[in-house]
Amino acid sequence: MSDSGLAPVASAAPAGRPAGSIYDLGYRRYDGPRLGRGHAIRSLFGHSLRSSFGIGRGGRAKVAPIVLGALALIPAIAIVAAMTLFGRFVEAGDLQAQSPIRYDTYFGSIATIIVLFCAAQAPELFGRDQRFGVISLYFARALRRSDYALARMTGFMAALLILELLPQLVLFLGRVLISPDIPKAVGDDLPSVGPVLGQAAISAALLGGLSMTVSAFTPRRAYAVAAIIALFTIPSIVAGTVLALGSSTLGTWFILLSPSSILDGTNAILFNLPFASDFEIGDLPHVAFVAAAAIGILGSVVITVRRLARVAA
Repeated sequence: MSDSGLAPVASAAPAGRPAGSIYDLGYRRYDGPRLGRGHAIRSLFGHSLRSSFGIGRGGRAKVAPIVLGALALIPAIAIVAAMTLFGRFVEAGDLQAQSPIRYDTYFGSIATIIVLFCAAQAPELFGRDQRFGVISLYFARALRRSDYALARMTGFMAALLILELLPQLVLFLGRVLISPDIPKAVGDDLPSVGPVLGQAAISAALLGGLSMTVSAFTPRRAYAVAAIIALFTIPSIVAGTVLALGSSTLGTWFILLSPSSILDGTNAILFNLPFASDFEIGDLPHVAFVAAAAIGILGSVVITVRRLARVAA
């Protein structure tokens, strides 16, 4: 009997070589509750959402989300402050109607910030797992590869949804609270809630899905950042160039390759605005923008799932 109280198992060893001993360390199988696939998916979704804002990571990882989130809030805070200061001199309704920052224009005013957020944060979700070789640890549990891809993607889309809706909430509360008749102000702004939610959902799903698709194809952060920015800018440049060369029909349909132009179209549809743009998007049928958004969202999900099905664990 050894000093540790564990019984050694004798093993034969050739003459002249040290003999070894095998000890029974008393490992036992896990007999507790197994939470299953659903819990694993929810946990990964929550982790993706938190990681998108740098929560649970180092201080450097929080810089970009905090700065970009603050920049997204500035227009709402500024316009609410302006309405508060000048509301005593101008009728509240006239001031709100003439404001350049409204529910229907806010998505366009922070579009660049959303793109930068996608470029900064999307590569952190798929890229880190591929760089550090931890994907096999996810697949060793109840998660399927499709579960992993969808949980990561929807977690990032939820982060984008929060980033887009929080300023709109500030704008809504500001417009209502500075009004002398709060119930009437709520009634006046309530019809805009549906379009705001719809446009935010489409924008988060389209931009988030495309960003995550790009990130799934490379573990290198720099490559993913450059590719995401190029994806959101080059199609608009190409469409504008084709239009400038005189091919109006081809250039107009090229607009549907640009995520920003697609979102301009869905924004106009949801808020019942006239179609007006440098690229003459009014020449396209409204259903084309809805179809392009749906194809972009579904296509990004399918491509990402198929890509991760081929990644070596």
